[in-house]
Amino acid sequence: MSHAYEENPAELDRWLRRCDEVLALLDCALRGCRAGKRPVVEEALRESMQCLELASEDVAGRVVGILEFCMTESAEGRFDEAAEMLADLKESWTEAIASIRRDRSRAANLN
Repeated sequence: MSHAYEENPAELDRWLRRCDEVLALLDCALRGCRAGKRPVVEEALRESMQCLELASEDVAGRVVGILEFCMTESAEGRFDEAAEMLADLKESWTEAIASIRRDRSRAANLN
């Protein structure tokens, strides 16, 4: 996490809300894959990419690469492959957000 977030709790709150939005969109894309609904998958993935514009280049680049892969798989009708990648990404994303929130809570308790 960058120092700007450590110095500006409001910015961290905003960033965490975006992370929650991405998580909800990943869930939506995953449901779309499981239902074989390409338009749902594509819209959720596009919105996820827009939310990631606030993330660091390193994080955003890796996640956007996965989302682009999933969009390609969906466009070609390979929903199972896209769903598998999205499920892994959602799990990792959930763990990362929880870790940031735990660290933030610990830091608040120290102050």
